[in-house]
Amino acid sequence: MDNQLLSFLRSLDNAILDKPNESELQKIKELSLNRLPAEFLEAYSTAVPTDDIEFEDFVFYRLDRMIEENTDYIPGANLLPLGFFTFASTFDGDSICFDMNDSNYPVYQCSHSLHSGEDDISYSKNSKFVELIFNYENVKATAPMLAKDFKEFISLLKSGSATTFSVTDMIERL
Repeated sequence: MDNQLLSFLRSLDNAILDKPNESELQKIKELSLNRLPAEFLEAYSTAVPTDDIEFEDFVFYRLDRMIEENTDYIPGANLLPLGFFTFASTFDGDSICFDMNDSNYPVYQCSHSLHSGEDDISYSKNSKFVELIFNYENVKATAPMLAKDFKEFISLLKSGSATTFSVTDMIERL
């Protein structure tokens, strides 16, 4: 069966793909505790972007950047221990990640503004200050789900109908 993620990446005019660096691929597996979606792992085990790829509102990462985003940069480094693996971002710097706690791997947009704290998620809505504990349930509650599973996300990308949200829109929907 054709890998839809790999097919999508190969279809992009600005994508240059090469063989993966085995040590970086191994590091991604370790960071995810070997819980990556099969389609994602198969694609990135075959060919990887040599540079970040921009497509519509998204930036898809090369392997070394994924490692950095999940270990050194916020919000990815705060999200990974909760089971959210960052593989891309929006142009505004929000993490695009899949939920490794769910076998369907739903895709979420986690705001660098809302999800930057290690202890809390805080925002103002209707002149009220809201502060939530930074945990799995509250990240899911405050981050918009972009697709119910990883395969749907790829389909949305391929059809040009994948969307992102501004932090204002995220807070409005809470």
